[in-house]
Amino acid sequence: MPSPPLKIDFVINSILMQLHAGTLRPGQRLPSIRDEAQRLGIGKNTVVEAYLRLVGQGILQAKPGSGYYVVRTPPAATQERIIPLAAATDRVSLLAEQLDRRLPVRPGDGRPPTEWLETSELRRYLSYQRFQEADSYNSSWGYAPLRARLCGALGERGIACREGQLLMTHGANHAMDLIIRRYVAPGDAVLVDDPGYYPLLAKLALAGADAIGVARRHDGPDVTDLETKAKKSGARLFFTQSLAHNPTGGSITIGTAYSVMRAASDCNLLVIEDDPFADILPYTAPRLAALDQLDRVIYIGTFSKTMAGSFRTGYLAAAPQLASELNELKVVTAVSTSAHDERLIFQLVEHGHYLKHLRRLRARASAATAASVEALEALGLQIRRPIGGGFYLWVELPEHLDGDEMVHDAAKAGIFIAPAANFETEPNPAHAMRINVAYGADPIFLDWLRERIASR
Repeated sequence: MPSPPLKIDFVINSILMQLHAGTLRPGQRLPSIRDEAQRLGIGKNTVVEAYLRLVGQGILQAKPGSGYYVVRTPPAATQERIIPLAAATDRVSLLAEQLDRRLPVRPGDGRPPTEWLETSELRRYLSYQRFQEADSYNSSWGYAPLRARLCGALGERGIACREGQLLMTHGANHAMDLIIRRYVAPGDAVLVDDPGYYPLLAKLALAGADAIGVARRHDGPDVTDLETKAKKSGARLFFTQSLAHNPTGGSITIGTAYSVMRAASDCNLLVIEDDPFADILPYTAPRLAALDQLDRVIYIGTFSKTMAGSFRTGYLAAAPQLASELNELKVVTAVSTSAHDERLIFQLVEHGHYLKHLRRLRARASAATAASVEALEALGLQIRRPIGGGFYLWVELPEHLDGDEMVHDAAKAGIFIAPAANFETEPNPAHAMRINVAYGADPIFLDWLRERIASR
């Protein structure tokens, strides 16, 4: 089967960007086909086709038994045909770059490599799976057998949930959007993790809300800060991610979880708990929804971090009245979610394919985390322990590294980074960046970062 043209172009653009940035020079040997395929998360045939096209253009030379070497750097006119560089300077551009994928080296990405999610296990099943009843609308609540399965999964996490409390959504972001539309009015104060999930901050800004950051420690929200700001602002909602936190990578402890729920009760807060990595984390990990049993916690889950993001399938679980109110809003704004995708996910779960995929994904994330931590600590950077088990590390940088300058400098070198400014509510962001464990040990990124650290 021929390699998809877009993936071939992606490899070619990656090499051309490195040539124009000076990180590849005439005479240098390119990474082996296997190494480049692993680094970019694509098939070896795709890399072969890209290398051969560059040989045809006279940019590379193939030496049998040795590999591929740079012959020349193409003139500037060739560079104009490359997909334009785009530094992720704000929350919208950070999200757009994750969708458009214009920069080849991707430590700032929020998603794992494609091959981590579309493994051979899932591809084999998807290639022959057929769907029934695909011509009919889904229930407004979602596909009933999948909802029943999810209620069972929540039960394993210690969260009692009936089907009338679980609503399917177009991913976690859609769930957050429904909650904001239903319960947030312009000018309302809303509490959020700081640093926290940047698309949420963008949604709250769009709604005209006043997002107030609650200091996020490695073991969960700062409870004293939460209580102080809740009482002072009069906020009634608190959005948080307890486990494998995005962007810091930490997870809440059971003691902090109890304290958060006590503060929520004292301050009459509705807590929205996002749990995107639940399927690769321990069932017994502390969750606010398990302590609260969906009384004042709305729990959000998704398949977008553990399956191909194109499924855009998630869910929320809440008290019956809240779930009913949010379903009514969903009907008005989106009618229903995809019966096609939800049936497919149910079949993957039912036949055991999803479980096999999760085992492989968990192993890949663990190995990549170990490699990234080792590589980053070798540069003198500190990584906080314990690591939460998701895809992210929050790396504090030397004071002399300016976030705005770094993001533009990285983009010129074809590197996508995610600086702290995108995740924080305060105007003076920390000297830090979020790093995706899948790309934290990328040699091109490490060489660039080493030079920046040394440039005092």
